[in-house]
Amino acid sequence: MAVFSKIARAAWRAAVPTRLRGEVSDARERVGDLLSYALMRIRPHTLYIEGTNICNARCVFCAYPQMKRSKATMPMETFQRVVEQYLALGHAEVDLTPIVGDPFVDRHLLERLDFLASRAEVKGFHFYTNAILMKPDILERLVAYDGRFTIFCSFGGFDRKTYHRVMGVDKFDEAVANIRGLIDAKELKRSKISIQVNLRAPKGSESGEFWDYLIRREREGLLTVDAVDDFDNWGGDISETTLRQAGLVPKPPPIHRGPCRRLLTGPTVLADGRVNACCCRDIEATLIIGDVHAEPLSDILSGAPIRGLLERHARGDYPKACRDCTRYESIYPAWMQGWVWRLLDHFHG
Repeated sequence: MAVFSKIARAAWRAAVPTRLRGEVSDARERVGDLLSYALMRIRPHTLYIEGTNICNARCVFCAYPQMKRSKATMPMETFQRVVEQYLALGHAEVDLTPIVGDPFVDRHLLERLDFLASRAEVKGFHFYTNAILMKPDILERLVAYDGRFTIFCSFGGFDRKTYHRVMGVDKFDEAVANIRGLIDAKELKRSKISIQVNLRAPKGSESGEFWDYLIRREREGLLTVDAVDDFDNWGGDISETTLRQAGLVPKPPPIHRGPCRRLLTGPTVLADGRVNACCCRDIEATLIIGDVHAEPLSDILSGAPIRGLLERHARGDYPKACRDCTRYESIYPAWMQGWVWRLLDHFHG
């Protein structure tokens, strides 16, 4: 049966274009999310864990410089216990990208990666980083992991001035050297890890020696290059003016209809053990739904606080972090944002 399944998956990948496969996968996820909402059952696509909320950059597109929340690093014992509870629920993806902070500031990062790599139940683990602290002495450790591991490198500009303006620190040379080092190490060791460089640069500024290097290495199959076309406001904490002054395009405000999809798919365990309903932009952690030091993750994900938050969204009573957020994504696809959302939200609200 397993062999037949592998053959079927291989045939599907060979016959169907990548973009169409992605659209089908997204549609399946959305249907699953709607079913979860109808049953009031949280079904995380990924477990987000904030190993640390400390960062070594001051990116113009991130609200980290404004954060008042206490800085912390999660103990390994807490990390392991939370991952074990998550796997016991039948889930398999773990993301070490915190709401704010850079994973390489986390003194336990490699220990956490070793733990995840040792668990066969973990189907994928990954994180975003600015790569500034991704030094040569740890590159061999990183490329030694298997194909379940992905590193996303956020990169802010193809010259020193632009990079400094976007990332808030004068670390252009370090970031370039470390990203190149990772790609070269992957080639040298014939590593199966995935690397993606995510551009946070002004649109149209892609040029120069490092840009040419990335495109060449992408053609060689060593990485993928992606770009953010518009930037959100972090729940209202970052103004359009601030983004435009850095040459970045602000994301237009969305229409809020029904619960945000991320409440069902992306709760995050903070460094201090509290669980926040949003993994993305609630920088001060105002959407707390539980604490792993007080109750198991399964109880938190099915508890009254998250259900109450979903019901608030259904009534159109959005907390400030949600009401002003341009990253908000309705649980309903555009074609459903008529009678379906009214029906379900009437039922829950």
